[in-house]
Amino acid sequence: WHWDWGGIDTPEEGTDDGKVTAWAAQFLQEQSKTIPFFLAVGLYRPHSPWYVPRKYFDERPLADVKLPDVKADDLDDVPAASKGYLQGENLHQKILDKKLWPAAVQAYLASISFCDAMVGRVLDALERSAHKDKTIIVFTSDHGWYLGEKQRWHKGGLWEHATRVPLVI
Repeated sequence: WHWDWGGIDTPEEGTDDGKVTAWAAQFLQEQSKTIPFFLAVGLYRPHSPWYVPRKYFDERPLADVKLPDVKADDLDDVPAASKGYLQGENLHQKILDKKLWPAAVQAYLASISFCDAMVGRVLDALERSAHKDKTIIVFTSDHGWYLGEKQRWHKGGLWEHATRVPLVI
């Protein structure tokens, strides 16, 4: 078992993404109004392992977590050659056996919420800066994550649901 998650007692500013966000916010406040610039802000979350400040877990109690709809015949439309991932380490079955499915989904959602909050901090800093009326923002992300669908975890796969990416301009 090489995959885990949990709420941490580290303030947002003490996390890797919190530090990047604080740096970007400071850069926006200090940058000259007259010199054009390009700023790229890369956040690690919601990539695993899903360790984010505990409050993001608390915002999503296990009792409120909705599991993905996984049908009993979910693999009927998958070619035999594509089912090779079920041989050997079947992470989905391990998660089911350990009764961790709700906690794993909670952790993924907590990580997304944390990332959303960090993006919000950068946008708030931009709003307070002299650049707010003359800035183009391009937001994109990595593709989605399987949370048990097709008996998969992680993100390797070509089913449409997990290959979608946001692109906001």
